[in-house]
Order: sequence, then structure tokens, then C-alpha cells
Amino acid sequence: MKKTGSFILGTLFGAGVSLLATSILASDDNSQKLKDTLAKNETLANLKKKYDNGTELLKNQLTSFPKTVEDNSEIKDFDDIVIDKTDHKPNHEKDDAEGTMSDLENQED
Repeated sequence: MKKTGSFILGTLFGAGVSLLATSILASDDNSQKLKDTLAKNETLANLKKKYDNGTELLKNQLTSFPKTVEDNSEIKDFDDIVIDKTDHKPNHEKDDAEGTMSDLENQED
């Protein structure tokens, strides 16, 4: 995790420095030419249309999902089962639990 964090931090720092250097070193004329070239690019315009259509489809799909879950009986049943298992243990399960605790106490570090 430490390496990943360092990588992300380095990437963000590098992007910031390169953006700063580009804004200082590039002239306004070159920047305007680049913006005009990108605005006239058909491939980029097609990609933008596809992206807009895809996000619109995704928005429509997300709005079709129900906002709340009306029936949560399965969740309640599962909670009841877990509570019942912990409250009512037969004798052999208590012995197993004590054996497990003993094993955990005697484990190697």
C-alpha cells in the first residue's frame, strides 16, 4: 500500500509540475492553435458524442432502479438466525467453543 500511495502522489505531483511548466513555457498563440485543432478534430467529436450517449444511457438505467428496498425480511431472518445461534448452544457446541478458545490461546505468534 505504501508503494501505491507513493506512486499516486508522484503521479499527481508530476502532472501538476508539467501543467505549470506548460502554462509558463507555452505561448498563448500555440495554446490557441492547439485548442482550435482539438475543436475541429472529428475523431474527438465522435468520442465526445459516444461518451455523452453512454452517460445518458447510464443515467436512465440508474433512474429505473427503485430507490428503496421495500422487503428486507431476508435481512431480518438472517439476523435472527445469528442471534439464535449465539444464545442457544447445545453442550457439544460449548465444548467445541472452549476447545477453539484453548487453541487460540496456545497458538504460535
